Amino acid sequence: MKRKRISVAGTVEFLTVATILAWAAQTMLAPLARGQDAMSIRPNVSAGEKFVPEATRVGGGATVELRGEANVPTAEVKLQQICRWSDADASIMAPLADLIVARFSGSTPFQSVSLEDLRKTLGDAGANLGHIRFAGATACTVGRTDLKYDESAALQNWVDAKEGRAPAKPPLDLTALVSATAPASVPATAPTTSALPLVGAPAADAATAAARLSPANSGVRTLRDLIIADAAVRLKVPIDTLQMNFNPVDEKLLNLCEPQFKFYLTARRVFGLGEVAWDVLVATDTVNKKFSITATARAWQMQVVLVRPVACRQVIESEDVSEKRVLSDRLPDDPLLAMAQCVGQEASRELKPGTVLTAPMVSPATLSRPGQLITVTLSTGSIRIKTVARALEAGSYGQCIKVRPEGGKDPYDVVLTGPQEGTMSPVPPQ
Repeated sequence: MKRKRISVAGTVEFLTVATILAWAAQTMLAPLARGQDAMSIRPNVSAGEKFVPEATRVGGGATVELRGEANVPTAEVKLQQICRWSDADASIMAPLADLIVARFSGSTPFQSVSLEDLRKTLGDAGANLGHIRFAGATACTVGRTDLKYDESAALQNWVDAKEGRAPAKPPLDLTALVSATAPASVPATAPTTSALPLVGAPAADAATAAARLSPANSGVRTLRDLIIADAAVRLKVPIDTLQMNFNPVDEKLLNLCEPQFKFYLTARRVFGLGEVAWDVLVATDTVNKKFSITATARAWQMQVVLVRPVACRQVIESEDVSEKRVLSDRLPDDPLLAMAQCVGQEASRELKPGTVLTAPMVSPATLSRPGQLITVTLSTGSIRIKTVARALEAGSYGQCIKVRPEGGKDPYDVVLTGPQEGTMSPVPPQ
């Protein structure tokens, strides 16, 4: 307890012990800071000691093998139907397993999906291609199993699909569509009307969605088909662009089909893209049972995105924008614009790169202003007359404005067709 001065030898001994303790602590805590298990720090813990942690494998990504040939029972081609991966990569690829990568058009029984198309679709859907390694074939020839076709004519169609060529004309004369899951005991006079009540939906839209999923077009309708049709009508999204991911627990229920079962749908939460839910009443001749179906709804959208900044009232050029296909999980508040609706028009406000163009962001370009000279063209048969007039009001493409000829008093109407250019129709005979 008495204070006394430490000798030089004591100071050296104290510093040596402190250095050894600091080195030991640093050696023990450094692996823990990198996320390793505390048991892996000790040497010779078990015979199966690993020098590379398991977490590095997940960071390395997944390996996906593209098959050379595949068969699908419907017009939709999903990722898990043309690709396969190991069980170790299932946790990474599970969210993308039900992604629709292609669709059959019309009654074509074969279609080719190339590796470049697959990579582009996955990239547009938001997948990180840097974590996915592709192996196997460079293209997959997909065939439909729910079609009845002529084998001699199907051979040429298969060759065209294998080589990536589109057939010049429909090579098959399809007479019927046969579902792969349809039982043989279904009578020929079975009812084909839908039991799907589309409450609050427009009659034209409901009829269109039902026609696309009618037995004459896509075979026997399942509960999955009816739910997708109902979602397309309620969300006002084209059924060809809708991407629905259901709970795997409901897979057996979704495969039930008409006319053995009758389905009555009640939308519980279908207000927009994202999480949606239905209450389904499945009815038979003897038993009625109620189920709940939940899903995640997304839709493909064509977006026009700015690649260069645009000032207010600046005319948008083709080099300023680019068009891309995106799998979106929410509907935009304002209507999206196409490329033809943006190029040549003016920006209503200052826009930055990366902005998705919608209707309020673009205004029609002004082609004439009051006081400007307008070149007016009048065509009658093979005779064309041009003159110059002064505009009395502003206007954009296709608008009719008042102009007054130089030295004249009476104004007349001109339809604008370009910058300070317009046309007028000949006066009809009295």
